[in-house]
Amino acid sequence: MTIRLSTRNLTKSFTLHTQGGAVIPVFKNINLTVSGGECVCLHGPSGAGKSTLLRSLYANYKPDSGQVFVEHLGVVTDLTGAKPWHVKAIRQRTIGYVSQFLRAIPRVSCRDVVIEPALALGLDVEEARERAETLLNRLRVPERLWSLAPATFSGGEQQRVNIARGFIVDYPILLLDEPTASLDAANRQTVIELINEAKARDAAVVGIFHDEEVRDAVADRLFAVGKVSVSDALAEPTKRKVAVWCRTCPHADLQSTTRPRRNIR
Repeated sequence: MTIRLSTRNLTKSFTLHTQGGAVIPVFKNINLTVSGGECVCLHGPSGAGKSTLLRSLYANYKPDSGQVFVEHLGVVTDLTGAKPWHVKAIRQRTIGYVSQFLRAIPRVSCRDVVIEPALALGLDVEEARERAETLLNRLRVPERLWSLAPATFSGGEQQRVNIARGFIVDYPILLLDEPTASLDAANRQTVIELINEAKARDAAVVGIFHDEEVRDAVADRLFAVGKVSVSDALAEPTKRKVAVWCRTCPHADLQSTTRPRRNIR
């Protein structure tokens, strides 16, 4: 299997500037590797740092130290040292992200919210519209809502729009933050099908699933996230494979997280 995502000694804390500079450690020295065709479930108690790790993988959060390697257009890139324009390009083509809550521009229709990532990638409008409508139908979003802004929808309806938006492009890497939390049983099953279809086309999936039934249906392995210290237990041959893969990144030996870089939202 092809390695698509890997972290090296990833460490993250938050500094509370309004609380006298108190430092809250989240995780330390995380080494996680995800290959195409597998789903890794981040597992741990609430507050352990699972969502923070997912946002760090998406470059929403800048880590204190460590590196995040992704395969983008056949080249291994360290996200922690990438320029903002490069991060944007990687997100457009390589990394899909489904957040816990839909954040959409007000007054933009449901259908247009879903098709936006496909249009940004250069897909034909009609093809993008067809993909969007297929996903919305599969996720049981009533057609009467497609022309309305999602801000008027229920929480479950908004999350289904969010999922459709995340799956409209065949991303090589998918990051899913509790995608089924607001869904009924029928729509949870649809999300399971979408994830397994992504795995079948060799996508690497990292997800947070508090629903045990969903987790059991999609996860190939669990990655335990606990406070302060986490390490992915890899066999020695896999460790060597990861090391070779990471070295193909032009900046793999640089302490890239020391470079000033603004957070990208």
